Amino acid sequence: MEIIQAKQKIKVDVVSDVACPWCYIGKNRLENAVNELSDQFDFEIHFKPFQLDPTIPKEGTDRKTYFTNKFGSEDRVEEIFHRVETAGESVGIEFKFREIPKAINTLPLHVLLKVAETEGFQKELAKVLFEAYMVKPQDLSNPQTLVTIMKTFGWSEEKTLNNINNNSYILEVKNEIAHYQQLGVSGVPFFIINDKFGISGAQPSETFISAFKSLKTEDFPAQAPNACSVEDGCSISKAEFEGMKAD
Repeated sequence: MEIIQAKQKIKVDVVSDVACPWCYIGKNRLENAVNELSDQFDFEIHFKPFQLDPTIPKEGTDRKTYFTNKFGSEDRVEEIFHRVETAGESVGIEFKFREIPKAINTLPLHVLLKVAETEGFQKELAKVLFEAYMVKPQDLSNPQTLVTIMKTFGWSEEKTLNNINNNSYILEVKNEIAHYQQLGVSGVPFFIINDKFGISGAQPSETFISAFKSLKTEDFPAQAPNACSVEDGCSISKAEFEGMKAD
């Protein structure tokens, strides 16, 4: 009788923000690596919350004004958009930054992702929310937009509104964000593998593949060239990789 050996389980916590294009790129690069190694490992992916700018008002703010103020000039904004668009095309993402109606406070989106995790469709929702913000831009600061999105997952209007206004869920998300900040995460995406090792930035799929195969700190990259940070936005992050022990 042939004995089938169980595949090694790899858990990846993806610390990210829906308003971060490098997080979307990093998600796709991670998924490409997971698909490449699916016959060798059993992967478990979880999206964890982070807010690049929690000061944005609940109703959102004009996108053009926000990014110009954040990056210093319209020329600089266009330079950053072009760079990220080129990277996105390499993983099948067609960003439409200039069509984004508003810069948004992403806290309600993280609440939705948190609840979706308990119901088993977090990965699918993450893709929909990334697309709804940057590929098929909608006003995600409008609760009715979220109601429409969540109806595709079988949620009623009442359930969606109750969840995004649930103070307990909101506090849990804020505490999670604080937890990752205390661990030293200042830029996203940040990937935590098996609660032990970290990869910072939207690294190439080959980097994830190497890391999964080795699970040794010396095999992780020393730099995080593609990330969104609180200080620098979505150009070049100062965040560096560190072999980190998660609490």
